[in-house]
Amino acid sequence: MAKFNAKVTEPVKANRLLTFSNDEDGNAQLSVAEEGGSPDFFSVRELDKDEDVTVNVKGDTYWYIEAGEDLASGQLVEIGEGGTVVPSESGVGYVVNAVKSGNLAQLIRTSGAGSVGEQGPRGERGEKGPTGDKGPDGDQGPVGEKGPTGDKGPDGDPAPTE
Repeated sequence: MAKFNAKVTEPVKANRLLTFSNDEDGNAQLSVAEEGGSPDFFSVRELDKDEDVTVNVKGDTYWYIEAGEDLASGQLVEIGEGGTVVPSESGVGYVVNAVKSGNLAQLIRTSGAGSVGEQGPRGERGEKGPTGDKGPDGDQGPVGEKGPTGDKGPDGDPAPTE
């Protein structure tokens, strides 16, 4: 699990979607994700403005996020007011369970930034690269085991006598 420290830029309620950014000095910041945006993280508790927090990057399959409106099971959602999830035609993911507004939904993220577009055409094959240098000769391998004795060959012609 990866961890880093960040400063919270505004008050954040628990179970809300968050956006990551940097201040002018390059320090990590977290703020409530804006409506229609793309979330980077989520809050697991209330956070105060200017609070220094440790962000744990766990790679969870789903996030528990507060529903900003009633949601049906399998409903596509996007970021709503205050970092909640609301119904959408093509959002940042979908919810597993039906949930009433104000309750926690299980969000499965399907896209990091908007919806996925069509795959582009395959590019042309590039030119063959130059032949590489010959590698060094390796050491002689070990002597193998002696094999089995072969079958006896046919008798040869007798040698001439004098």
